[in-house]
Amino acid sequence: MLRRIIPATAVTALLIAGVTGCSAQQNAAADCTPSMGPGALSDNVVVLGEFGHAPQVSVPKGTDILTSQRTVVSENPDRSDIAAEQTIVGVNMAFYDSESADTLYASPGFTDPKLPSEYLLVSEAAANPLSEAVRCAAAGDRVVLALSPEEGAQLGSQLGSTGNGTVVGVIDVVSASPLAAKGKTRGLPNGYPAVVTNENGIPGVVLPPSAPPTGTTSATRIEADGPKVTAEDGVIAQVLSVSWDGTTELNTWETGPQVLGTEAQIPESGNTFRTELTGAAVGSQVVVLENEGEQPRVVVVDILGVN
Repeated sequence: MLRRIIPATAVTALLIAGVTGCSAQQNAAADCTPSMGPGALSDNVVVLGEFGHAPQVSVPKGTDILTSQRTVVSENPDRSDIAAEQTIVGVNMAFYDSESADTLYASPGFTDPKLPSEYLLVSEAAANPLSEAVRCAAAGDRVVLALSPEEGAQLGSQLGSTGNGTVVGVIDVVSASPLAAKGKTRGLPNGYPAVVTNENGIPGVVLPPSAPPTGTTSATRIEADGPKVTAEDGVIAQVLSVSWDGTTELNTWETGPQVLGTEAQIPESGNTFRTELTGAAVGSQVVVLENEGEQPRVVVVDILGVN
């Protein structure tokens, strides 16, 4: 339900080559500038409960605001994973009508921490109040968001609110990751094309001067240590699909990450390569060769998350 308020590029997911580890993240934290600051309303919302658990919220009455505000009410001392520009951010969110105190929405992850997070894309090109509320926050931070009347009315209507009060949200930042696979690079088996990445982690395919293998096979080129993808997960990914004649069929690096769906949704989505992602770790890059009697293709998938 809530994903309707996130731009299409956010729900459809760049490793800086040679710059990894804590030092790179610390630089991201130092260079990051929030676009939204604290204000009279966001500073005075009382939030009870610990990070990761459903918050209890008390909103002051009679505080009028003109622009949206955000306040980091609980800050994680570890600033190694920052929601900087061009990151995908896992969150749990809850939203409230300030007049009635009704809960308009709460992420399932608040009640069951085993459930996947929801995701926001921090990107200037796809900026929206929710993604800007977590910009420059770190994994482990809790943020209070007070939406302007216009933005609050838009979100409230999508969440089924019939009131006219300001919408206030509490957002727990669960994770923040680059928009590309990250991990240990492995060699591909014989018969696979060469896959290379540029300084931004964007892949390219160099096809061999030979006929493609028959059937469908896959191999992990970049191996991460995230949770394993299950058949029931909707996979958020970057996808580069190239036919064996060199024609680019799909490149989400230009259009924005996609949600590939679950294995059960393959007939509806047409993402026949989705089965090859089950069992791979989130954060990995999987190279799939498809040749089932139609146009043979190479599909390079960077798995960014699951929902």
